[in-house]
Amino acid sequence: MSDAPSVDRKHRPLRWIPIWPIAFSCALFILSLTWPPALDLVSPGAVIAVIVGLMAGIMGMVPGIHMNGPLGKPSLEDDEREAALRKDSFLFCLGLLAFLNCLGQPFLMILSHLQNWQTVQSASVAASALMLNATLFGCLPTLYASWNLRQLPKE
Repeated sequence: MSDAPSVDRKHRPLRWIPIWPIAFSCALFILSLTWPPALDLVSPGAVIAVIVGLMAGIMGMVPGIHMNGPLGKPSLEDDEREAALRKDSFLFCLGLLAFLNCLGQPFLMILSHLQNWQTVQSASVAASALMLNATLFGCLPTLYASWNLRQLPKE
């Protein structure tokens, strides 16, 4: 990642851009968990349409972030340092996702039983949890690799 003109500028570190879809999907997940009483008056179709629209917007950003980040090029072109960075990025992402899902799924099941969720709220929580998982899987490796990618010193 030097400043030489021959360096591919398409696959550059994206240090702040992947945080936006992660933050939006976390906010949508928290909103679906809290389920404000005002949403009880709104038709279930409208709530689902808004959730699907937000999901489509966020999921439209994830492939672009991955393809323009440091992991966007084919892995066959990686040198040893880039291969180690790619491996560490995906191991971090999958480890974090496994940890969050092992803790989160039983918590959501207990919470739904204690609060007696209706079908619409259960569906919105499940859809937003799926979207959060997909967003984290798409953005976390790029975020991790971008922050751990060392810049070559300028000569």
